[in-house]
Amino acid sequence: MKKKFDFSAEMNEAESIKATPKNEYLEEEKRLLNVNIKELASLNDNVHYMITNLVNLLEFLREYKVAIAQGTQEQAEKFGQTVLDKFLHQIQDKCNETERKIRKIDSHIFIPHTIFYILIIILVVLFSFFASIIVANVEILHSALIWKAAIGCILMATLGIGIAVAIQKFLDKGK
Repeated sequence: MKKKFDFSAEMNEAESIKATPKNEYLEEEKRLLNVNIKELASLNDNVHYMITNLVNLLEFLREYKVAIAQGTQEQAEKFGQTVLDKFLHQIQDKCNETERKIRKIDSHIFIPHTIFYILIIILVVLFSFFASIIVANVEILHSALIWKAAIGCILMATLGIGIAVAIQKFLDKGK
C-alpha cells in the first residue's frame, strides 16, 4: 500500500511566486531588510547594555575581591589556629602522661629480661671461676689447671649467654 502525496499546495505556491511581478519582490525584500535593520539595532542596544553591565560587574568584583580574599584568609587562620590548639593539647597530654610515667618508675631500674638472664649467668660463671681458682690454688699454685678452669668458665659463660639469647628470641616469636 503506497500512499499518494499531494503536491498541489507546493505547486500553487510556486505558481504564485511566478505570477508576482518583480516589484513585489523588491518591496518584500525592502520590508525584510527594514525588519532586519530594526532587529540588528535592537541587538546592538542589547549588546551595548550587556557590555555596560559587564564592565560594572568587573569593577564590582575588583572591589570585593580583596574583601573576599581577606575573609578567606581570616577563616584559614582561625582553622589553622584551631588545628594547632588541638595539636598542642595532644602534645601536652602526652608530655603529662610521660612525666607521670617517669615519676612512677623513678625509683625502679628497668632491665630487659634478656639482660637479667645474662647477668645471672655471668654471676654463676664468676662464682664457678672463683671456686675453680680456689681449688686450683689449693692443689697446684702455678699450673695449667688454672688456665683450663678459666677456659672452661669462659666457654660456660658463652654457652649460657647464647642459650639465654636463643630462649628470648624463641619466646618473642610466640608473641
